[in-house]
Amino acid sequence: MVTLIIAEKPNVARKIAYALAEGKPIRKIIGKVAYYEFTRDGKKVIVAPAVGHLFSLAPKQKTYGYPVFDIEWVPVYVAEKGKSYAKDYIKALAKLAKQADEFIVACDYDTEGEVIGYTALKYACGVDPSKAKRMKFSALTKKDLLKAWYNLEPTINFGMADAGIARHVLDWYWGVNLSRALTSAIKRASGKWMVLSTGRVQGPTLKFLVDREKEIQNFKPTPYWVIKMLLEKNGEKYTATYEKERILDEDEAKRIVEEAKRGPAFVEKVAVRQQRRHPPVPFDLGTLQREAYSVFGYSPKKTLEIAQKLYEKGLQSYPRTSSQKLPKNLNFRSIIQNIAKLPEYKPFAHELLGKENFKPVEGKKDDPAHPAIYPTGELPKPGELMKDEQNIYDLVVRRFLALFMEPAVRETMNVIITSNNHRFILGGARTVKEGWLKVYGKYVKFDEVILPSFKEGEPVKVIQIKREKKKTKPPARYSPAAVIKRMEDLGIGTKATRAQILETLYARGYIEGKKKIKVTPLGMRVVEALERNVPDIVSVELTRAFEEKMEEIMAGKARKDEVIEESKEQLVKILQEFREKEMDIGKALLETTGTGVTTGKESTKRSGAVKELSEAEEREAKKAVEKEEKKPLVVGKCPKCGGDLVVRYNRKTGKRFVGCSNWPKCNVTYPLLQRGEIIPTNKTCCNGAPVVKIREKGREYEICLDMNCKDWRYKKEKK
Repeated sequence: MVTLIIAEKPNVARKIAYALAEGKPIRKIIGKVAYYEFTRDGKKVIVAPAVGHLFSLAPKQKTYGYPVFDIEWVPVYVAEKGKSYAKDYIKALAKLAKQADEFIVACDYDTEGEVIGYTALKYACGVDPSKAKRMKFSALTKKDLLKAWYNLEPTINFGMADAGIARHVLDWYWGVNLSRALTSAIKRASGKWMVLSTGRVQGPTLKFLVDREKEIQNFKPTPYWVIKMLLEKNGEKYTATYEKERILDEDEAKRIVEEAKRGPAFVEKVAVRQQRRHPPVPFDLGTLQREAYSVFGYSPKKTLEIAQKLYEKGLQSYPRTSSQKLPKNLNFRSIIQNIAKLPEYKPFAHELLGKENFKPVEGKKDDPAHPAIYPTGELPKPGELMKDEQNIYDLVVRRFLALFMEPAVRETMNVIITSNNHRFILGGARTVKEGWLKVYGKYVKFDEVILPSFKEGEPVKVIQIKREKKKTKPPARYSPAAVIKRMEDLGIGTKATRAQILETLYARGYIEGKKKIKVTPLGMRVVEALERNVPDIVSVELTRAFEEKMEEIMAGKARKDEVIEESKEQLVKILQEFREKEMDIGKALLETTGTGVTTGKESTKRSGAVKELSEAEEREAKKAVEKEEKKPLVVGKCPKCGGDLVVRYNRKTGKRFVGCSNWPKCNVTYPLLQRGEIIPTNKTCCNGAPVVKIREKGREYEICLDMNCKDWRYKKEKK
């Protein structure tokens, strides 16, 4: 009995092998691919890796027009240039599969991991995926992996696999076809070759960024005044603010200042209040990305990459989760005992170990696949972690310890000072009990404003009362972390793909600015052109609807094929509408794009997702399009022989005319106007002669190509 375990990556395969082997596993090599052999429970076990996605979607026939829906799964090195390394992994799995009697998928337990396992089984191993079992784990510790081994799922999760496959197909359909449509619009309007992209999630994300940019551009600041009182007590100076925060009338502000200056000023009321601040909830991926951006300035993509490395090293649980709940059966005491071995956490861990019960604070969000992010209790070796990895590890460990600690207690003090019937408020705040802030306080900003003791009725020494002119500010631009949160709130993208969508917008030149995101003129024009002509392309509602459909697939409430077909039908309508307005869209885009070629692709964590054209493919596509453009344009059928009537050019004069494709056997020809774009209409007129549309300098008109037609020389201009 030989069991083949398929892992998602080489270092994960090594982790699994060393965790499951009864002794030390034997490392072997096929070509350039390392795999492991060992025995477990009397079985011979082989652990072999994929290297992420080994298979990707591609058209069955190479074409650069749109729409294209006839696609298939092919090796990723066929679909995408520069991924030749995947060939070795496919060959290795194919060879090892011939030895195996049993197959187990041990890829990441999410939709992408299930697609990786499914396609590796079906296309590399030649095995029916329904025959494979599943190892399910959320951490790469020996304990978790052994538990997964002894509690194998009978099959892979086909809900996840189908949802993942549907997402790949939808992303390919929308990303490739819409990107080609944009590129075609530019080509048609300018005659120049450019590459633009959009996608199912990329478009709506750019749309809400453009909406914010317009809010900022259209914002008109309004002046207002604030009034402040500078006072002194015990030799220290303090500033109180007028109870009405904004005064819109300058004369009113002047009057209040003059009246308040007359005094006398005294303490009307002292209000002291204590409030318990509970620990923050466990990290899901989104909150980890936002916290890491706030504390370290890390982009969401960088945070995810670091968290993935920590997971693969066995130091923390799987990061791509939307859960804010920890496993009920997790041995919290054991994890904290191990964390106590690290000097920086020892005092906090020992404090917790003195408790009898461990009950963490939890959030509302849940994820059926994985729990919230937590440290596994395995400790990094000295010097193992780079600085960025150490930062994220510290953030995760301190957050985890904080979950079990007492609430912090904050005290606020508001002193209401009255001067000639005008009230000013002096505010203070301090921490009276640290609680969880002892461990996590380095990442939380609380103002500590300590006020002296005030008694009601006591006089106040006023140094100055003055007004300050200010102006209202426009809405703040989104930070990268705020974009991820907004996408999450809108229900577009997934926890695993949102960061990459943002990076794609940067790469395409649609946005700029690392801390505060500004939409470029190109990004503005792309959204404006699409919103004006084909608004569904940037529709948040449409994108969210299909995201919900994929959740239904995962839950077994919808069928993959039906969702794909529904999406295809919707896209066909959009592309038909786009083609009708292609010239207008192209002209709108040309106002900012110039003649350069932009870069970047619609891509996600999934190597099998849409990557419209690599640089090499762009050159190849350009040649193919130029070649296709040399093919004669068909404007109708020959009334004499039934052949194609195509646009031809006289070799001597260079002038264009329409002739039969069966020439010289058929000599039917028609003259053509020498200016304007020719567009077939599928209409006929005199004696079966085709009618074509001429588009010239913003005008459109139809003409019959028969010279004897009375309307031949009269352009029927469409208003």
